[in-house]
Amino acid sequence: MTLELLVFFSFTHAWLLFSDPYMWVHFFKSPYKTSVQDGAIVAERQYDMAVRRSRLFDLIGYYKSGVLLIKHRVFTPRSIVAEHSNGIIGAIHALRFNPKNPFLISGDQFSVLYPRNLGVFYNQLLNPAIARDKNDWERRQRIYLQSVLFAIDAFSYSDQPPKTTIVPIGRRSVALTQVHPRSSASDTMYGILFAMDVMSQPIKGSRPLMTQKAIRQLLADKRADLQRMTSLYAKQVQDPVTGLVRADVHLASARDGVVRKSSFYDNVVLWKTLSLARTFGLYDISSKQLKDMRDAIDQRFWDEERGYYHNDTQDESFSADWLIGYVTGFFDLSTAGDQKRARRIVAYIDDHKLASPLPIKYQKHTESKKTPFIVKLAVSSYGTDSIWSYWGCEYITLLMNLYTCTKDICYLQQARRHIAAYEEKIDQYGGFPETFDRDGNMLKSFLYKSILRTGWVVQFEHARHLLEQAEREISQ
Repeated sequence: MTLELLVFFSFTHAWLLFSDPYMWVHFFKSPYKTSVQDGAIVAERQYDMAVRRSRLFDLIGYYKSGVLLIKHRVFTPRSIVAEHSNGIIGAIHALRFNPKNPFLISGDQFSVLYPRNLGVFYNQLLNPAIARDKNDWERRQRIYLQSVLFAIDAFSYSDQPPKTTIVPIGRRSVALTQVHPRSSASDTMYGILFAMDVMSQPIKGSRPLMTQKAIRQLLADKRADLQRMTSLYAKQVQDPVTGLVRADVHLASARDGVVRKSSFYDNVVLWKTLSLARTFGLYDISSKQLKDMRDAIDQRFWDEERGYYHNDTQDESFSADWLIGYVTGFFDLSTAGDQKRARRIVAYIDDHKLASPLPIKYQKHTESKKTPFIVKLAVSSYGTDSIWSYWGCEYITLLMNLYTCTKDICYLQQARRHIAAYEEKIDQYGGFPETFDRDGNMLKSFLYKSILRTGWVVQFEHARHLLEQAEREISQ
């Protein structure tokens, strides 16, 4: 009996590993194949994906995700060898933006699909100004479109609100899991709609966007599913009285290393999700209701005395993911009020050295009483005072935007210093790490090690492009 159990466990373990589409050899089949035809990207469905829904498959999904984390900690991916950071970045592009893969991932151990990434960590993916060449630009569009189609197909089979993760568990099957058991997804629907909106834009010129036709077809085919998904999300998350995020629901978001109650991040994401849904005709909400929601968020979370936005409704501390306001357009630096607040927050960050040695730490303190047990066990600082490269580069982007608006040279100088620090880290580690510890070393613990080769590097490229553009203008 013991031998039979061992054989069964070994077979199951191997099956799950080799159903990972990012293993060096695997048997997972991508449900979509994309190509360029007559100047447009066309998606061809290969098969109807099976979505496994039961407590057993939830456990299988969690088990596989855990195995991938441990596997990465033991078998660390090799650094990329190149003469300069640009060579390392090019290698990351080739690895991450390959449309032969079924969907876009952050990298390394996180080889399941987090749809949130489409609207947060990869919000600059389809920025034509930072495309390396025609091939790179085409590959980015194809993998982005495949990711959206993959996510919508998976959630179309469910009568529940969209979850945080989609885990391949067989040749043509996936399981839907939450990143933390008993949590709900904050930013999954946002990520999907954000990507659809980006791919709908009329970008022309030397690097035209080739996805508009595919998105129009997607809306025609999946409108009812998208309407249902949006309504389920809104019903689960929004308080019908206040219009803000309910305080009695545990939402898993980009900062899923802590548990929060109606955070600023989650409220901005709700506002933006409903705004995008309105744009696509997927949700009935007026422009006045959206403005009222925005004003209510501002009033509820802004701390005029300390000069930053509160983390959540029960925690008045600072959290770096307030920067979601700039990703989503919640803030507008062309207005005096938003510009003044941004300058105050930058001053707060400087005073408390949250951008040193690299931007930016999530919070001042190492410990948090709201850290989930599994995160505290694996890497307790993950959502506290660790440095997240994506938010750091988003912060540099903010500094450059402030410089553009104010012509205050101190913002340009800070941005220049931070870009140089990140370039040094790229060269040092042979990759673009996801996270660093408070001292600027790549984050690792006994059970966890930071992603090394993350495609989030596109945000760094965007920030660097803004800096280079400004310096060219100064030199003229």
